[in-house]
Amino acid sequence: MPPEPPETAGVPKPEDLKYLWTEYKYRHELCWKAIYKLAAVVVALGILPYAHERLTALVGGAMLVPSVIGTLLALFGVFVVNNELRLFAYAKVAHNHLHNRFLSNLITDADVRRAAIDRLPPKRARRTLFDIYAHLLMVVLFVISIGNTAFLHYCWLSR
Repeated sequence: MPPEPPETAGVPKPEDLKYLWTEYKYRHELCWKAIYKLAAVVVALGILPYAHERLTALVGGAMLVPSVIGTLLALFGVFVVNNELRLFAYAKVAHNHLHNRFLSNLITDADVRRAAIDRLPPKRARRTLFDIYAHLLMVVLFVISIGNTAFLHYCWLSR
């Protein structure tokens, strides 16, 4: 027997929702982990030249290297987080679709149903507030890292 087409498929089962919710949480967590790890490494590399005055005087311009590496990692992080958000969008759309179908079959009051159901069009799945904030955070981290590298270059190499 062929499977039912998506428009006429039955009510989603709670197990289906649980599976998609687990996938949703997993992808969301991966996005945050990537952001946290990249931010920690970029900040650590950025402040390393300020660690000890004698060390920076001894090493001189080579102390610019950690800051440059941090800036390159921040740039790389923009692409990594973008990829994680792309993968997360698939889970968002699938979970949202099944969740809405589940609720629309459970809730009989039309006003409550409209308030409870979140319409997330697939085209907007990559432009939620979470996506915007995550991208903004990574871009700001990159810009601050560039500024720090430029400051260090100006202070140490222009002496």
